[in-house]
Amino acid sequence: MEFNNLIKRGLTGLCGMAALGMTFMLDITPAQAHGERSQEPFLRMRTIQWYDMKWGPETTKVNDLATMTGKFHLAEDWPRAVGKPGRAFFNVGSPSPVFVRLSTKLNGEPTMIAGPLEIGRDYAFEVRLKARIPGRHHMHAMLNIKDAGPIAGPAAWMNITGSWDDFTNPVKLLTGETIDTETFNLGNGLFWHALWMGLGIFWIGYYVARPMFLPRSRVLLAYGDELLLDPMDTKVAWIVLLATIGLVWGGYRYTENKHPYTVPIQAGESKVAPLPVKPNPIAIKVTHANYDVPGRALRVTMSITNSGDSAYRIGEFTTAGIRFINKVGLKHMDRNYPKELVATGLSFDNETPIQPGETREVKMEAKDALWEVQRLMALLGDPESRFGGLLMTWSDTGDRNINSIAGAVIPVFTKL
Repeated sequence: MEFNNLIKRGLTGLCGMAALGMTFMLDITPAQAHGERSQEPFLRMRTIQWYDMKWGPETTKVNDLATMTGKFHLAEDWPRAVGKPGRAFFNVGSPSPVFVRLSTKLNGEPTMIAGPLEIGRDYAFEVRLKARIPGRHHMHAMLNIKDAGPIAGPAAWMNITGSWDDFTNPVKLLTGETIDTETFNLGNGLFWHALWMGLGIFWIGYYVARPMFLPRSRVLLAYGDELLLDPMDTKVAWIVLLATIGLVWGGYRYTENKHPYTVPIQAGESKVAPLPVKPNPIAIKVTHANYDVPGRALRVTMSITNSGDSAYRIGEFTTAGIRFINKVGLKHMDRNYPKELVATGLSFDNETPIQPGETREVKMEAKDALWEVQRLMALLGDPESRFGGLLMTWSDTGDRNINSIAGAVIPVFTKL
């Protein structure tokens, strides 16, 4: 019997050693980006529609500043399955706190807490960042919405050089003292973690060392709970209870005396007015849309009316942070926009300008492998098979109009 147990334990040990050895043989590389492609297409296309995004500079030294600016439109065709932005917080998506966010502004107003945003309107944002951890990082704009979660926008790679050890983040307190929040009270935090972990381990260990659940259950069923009422258990419970209350009260009094001036966590909400509505002479109505699965192309038929005094050309269709452009859009495009989010497969059946007073049926095709690379073709499996995005038109003088378009989309396997 002992020989059989020895063999079993030996085989178990060999399996454990083999599993441990395989972990060293695996090629494990750090994860990059944040899986934003895994978000459902209706979240990325029909909620927050980002445009005019800029990141800079591309390379920053530790302790130097960087900025992220841009605008976003809250789509009128907001999905029914997604919570409305009655309480939203502008955030930055990054692989851990590689930057420290110094300030956030929406439409020029400091925004430190969540607040309501208005569907159908536009907002401009500016985020100031301080470089902290060296490396090459994928930086997103992001909007956290109550009952909807985080909705990530487009991202760019930003590089940080230097040494993490050189990073400092000084803050002046109300008392006039200046502290470095990177290292302030680190020892104090470690002490309290160790103290509470030690108390918890003692509490659990005390009962683990005694008869466990099955023996106690058998005694309870056979003889009742009289034999389980140990006076020592009661004494230990009272000691731990009094120690816990004493630590909480003593820690509170110590903190009050050490830091008499504190600012509580803010529980209000920011109220930021949306950007003024710019007069837009272009009116668009989507009449039909389909997605060519093998051709990786979205085709949209729409009626466009120009009620202005100037002719306009269509130059860009942007959705989920991907910019489909033609020659017109290329002239107005920021050359620093991430190349992996730009597609030149935008075309129309009639490329001539839409004249003042003209109403024209336009057939648009946005064709590129990015539909599959960015997993946007999964919109065909959404409970609401609808697309959304921003269509941009320009006059010869450079005046730009932006229209949010949306509609039901049908999958096809041949060009209709």
